[in-house]
Amino acid sequence: MTRFIYDQFAKDYLEELLSQFGECQTPLEIRSEIRQVDVFFAPYLQHKAHQKY
Repeated sequence: MTRFIYDQFAKDYLEELLSQFGECQTPLEIRSEIRQVDVFFAPYLQHKAHQKY
């Protein structure tokens, strides 16, 4: 359940934006102690290798 009106919008927006660059899950439950993360992002390693600075 969301606390604010814009909370679900922000989660959906971040998931759409970040999914192009890595794995993104909203929400994600962590089992060590039952906790919930609003947005989990793990970047793809292949994108980092192709970037030029």
